Amino acid sequence: MLDIPKRIKLINSLLEQDTEQSLTYAALECRLTLEYLCYERFKLYFSYLSESDLKNWQPKHIIKQISDEIDENVSKEFSISVSSEKIDGRLPETKEEFESIKYTPLGTQSELKFNKLHQLWNGLSNVALHIPVPSISSGDLKIYGDKDNIRKKISDVVSFLSGMKGNLLMGGVLGEEYGFNCFVCDTKIKRPVRNLQYQTIVSCINPECQESYVIQKNKNDEFEVIRAIIKFSCSGCNEDLEVPIRVFRDLRLNQVLSIHCGKCNMLSEVIMRPLVKSTEAEHSHNKELQRTSR
Repeated sequence: MLDIPKRIKLINSLLEQDTEQSLTYAALECRLTLEYLCYERFKLYFSYLSESDLKNWQPKHIIKQISDEIDENVSKEFSISVSSEKIDGRLPETKEEFESIKYTPLGTQSELKFNKLHQLWNGLSNVALHIPVPSISSGDLKIYGDKDNIRKKISDVVSFLSGMKGNLLMGGVLGEEYGFNCFVCDTKIKRPVRNLQYQTIVSCINPECQESYVIQKNKNDEFEVIRAIIKFSCSGCNEDLEVPIRVFRDLRLNQVLSIHCGKCNMLSEVIMRPLVKSTEAEHSHNKELQRTSR
C-alpha cells in the first residue's frame, strides 16, 4: 500500500525549492502518485478483470469500470473488524447476534474520489507536463509553465492526498461468483453473478492468452460459456480453423495472418481488408421478396 505521508513529504520538499524545475518535478510526482492510487486498487482485481477488457487506460476510467462491472466497493470507504466471540458456544447466526458481540478493528479503506482525482490528474498535465502546441498568435515557446498555476495545482493535490486516511485495501467480491477455466490455458476466469444478468464478454486474464468468451444464460436460466472465435475452412482439407476474435484486434489494414492447419499442415492466409456491403440494395431486395410473397 502506498505510503501517502511519505509522498506528501517529497512533494512539499520540491514545493519549498520554488524553482520552475522543482515545481515541474513536483507536478510529475503528484501525477505519478494519483496514478499509483488507482492502479494499486486495479491490481487487487486482476483475477476478475483482464487488462484486455479495459475500455480506457486513464486511471479514473479503470476504477469506474471495476466499480461498474466487478465491485462497487473499490472506491468506497469502509472499515473491517473481526471477532472470535461465540454465543453459548456457537457462532452467531442472526443479525442481532452478530451485532451483540465485541469486535476488534482491523482498519479502514479510504474513499477514492476518482472524479476529483481525474480533474487533478488532468490539470497537472495542462499546466506543467506538456508544452502547448504553438499557433500563429502564440508567443515564444517555453519549457516550463507558469509557476503560480503549477503551485496552485500541486497544493490542490496535496490537500486531496492529505484527506486519505485509510490504512488498508481490500479486493475481491462479496456475494456469489461464477467461474470457469479457460478452454485453452486453463486459467481460472470469474465474475460476480449479479453482473452477469445480461450477455457478457470476458477475456482470459492470462496476459499470454488471446482467448475471450461470451457468458450468457440459456433457456434453463443456467450460465453457458461460448468461445469467441472466427472460423475459416482449411483450403487443403476443409477442416475448421478456429481463430480467437482478439487476434484480429491488433491487425492493421492489409496485414496478413498465417494459420496452419493442425490436420494437414496446410498454410492459409487471412488478409485484413475492408468489406463493402450495400445496405440499400439489401433493403430493396427484401422489399421485392415481400411483394413476391403476397
